[in-house]
Amino acid sequence: MGRPSMAAERTEQIMQATGRCLRKNGLAGTTLERVSEESGLSRSHVRHYVGNRDDLLRAFASWLYTGYESEFTGAVAEAEGPAKLPIVMDYLFGSGFLPISDDDTVIRELITAGITDERIRSILQAQYLGAVETIEEALAAEYPDAPALRRRSAAYGLWCLALGNSTMAELQLPIAGGGLVRTAAESLLDQL
Repeated sequence: MGRPSMAAERTEQIMQATGRCLRKNGLAGTTLERVSEESGLSRSHVRHYVGNRDDLLRAFASWLYTGYESEFTGAVAEAEGPAKLPIVMDYLFGSGFLPISDDDTVIRELITAGITDERIRSILQAQYLGAVETIEEALAAEYPDAPALRRRSAAYGLWCLALGNSTMAELQLPIAGGGLVRTAAESLLDQL
């Protein structure tokens, strides 16, 4: 396998710097100038590789979520039948969403951006719908006789429980890490 192109290397450098800027400065404080400083590239190079600030944030959203979701969806896709659901449950209610990391700050900033930026919102919607479909795939493998609508509802419920629990953990709600969310998730599965 060959060496990545200069454009790919620079884009990766800019994406990493954008993540650091979002963690440090939030959405409002993530400017092309700060990304330039953080990446060690000139502002004109940053603009050349990613465009304006809106383009930068959109590219970053795609870059970040592609990494997270491809790891999750790839692991589920590679698993056989009944092995899919344990991967989903461990990801959603184990190491995938907790403990809270610096990436949660970045994701929260992207969600905030997605409220007003339709293209970022579309990126997030596509990634989250893909995650729900992955969960639904695992449920279909485990509960093939359950009605499709019930599996879809349970998949969405599991995803929402995981995201909501992640938010509660960020607020340092003590019960967020105590396993109650997994118990709630398992009660959804009992209904299938």
